[in-house]
Amino acid sequence: MTTRGDDRRYEMHQSVRLGDAGREGRLRFDALARYLQDVATEDTAEVDMPADRGWVLRKMAWELSRLPTIYEDLVLETRCTGVGGRWAERTTTVGGVDGLNADRSGLRHGVLITARAVWVSIGMATGVPQALSPEFFAAYGDAVRTQKVSARLTHPAPPADATRVPWPLRSTDIDVFGHVNNAIYWVPIEEYLEASGRGRQVIAATIEFGSGIDPGDPCDLVVDETGNELAVWFLVGDSVRASIRAVTIPRE
Repeated sequence: MTTRGDDRRYEMHQSVRLGDAGREGRLRFDALARYLQDVATEDTAEVDMPADRGWVLRKMAWELSRLPTIYEDLVLETRCTGVGGRWAERTTTVGGVDGLNADRSGLRHGVLITARAVWVSIGMATGVPQALSPEFFAAYGDAVRTQKVSARLTHPAPPADATRVPWPLRSTDIDVFGHVNNAIYWVPIEEYLEASGRGRQVIAATIEFGSGIDPGDPCDLVVDETGNELAVWFLVGDSVRASIRAVTIPRE
């Protein structure tokens, strides 16, 4: 962890292991989501936050210059880049250890992936959103108060006549909090890239969460591809529990 004034930054080193890569050797999106979840958890665990508070992911946007490959050594750097009344934005960069260089301002070059995530502060006992605590600002600085971010969801609803396909849940999809883990929602994107046979790659993507999916929920998927945009909705009945929109281009 490095600190520059009010600017707390936390670093985590990670290697792309066998279980994180697909058959082509590139880092899978669900594994990338786990890395981002892990560095956020490690950063939060290092600071003195109230034990009765937790965080729920509201939305996340990715920009990708390329995906890392198997056995590549990475460094993830995460920091707080804005706040709302009951939520905070976390920006995380992912780069190869050998390709990252800092200029005199401390800015990193050679970044492969930039992720911006909005996490909502909740009471652990109630699940109800809570105002950001004094301990939060003690850890991340008062300067973040000037950077206001929104937690509003912007993805459109799925087409009314769209085809729905069942998305069966596995016991391994459920995490310790009793719902489908954030990383699992990226699996349909992997399935699309594997099955489409069109040689596409993702260069940008956003995910938004409604109430999420619980064990036993009969979940369906709606997938829509228009031009270079791929959209996936996760539905339980008529309720959109999460959605992904990705921009794809022909694979290099």
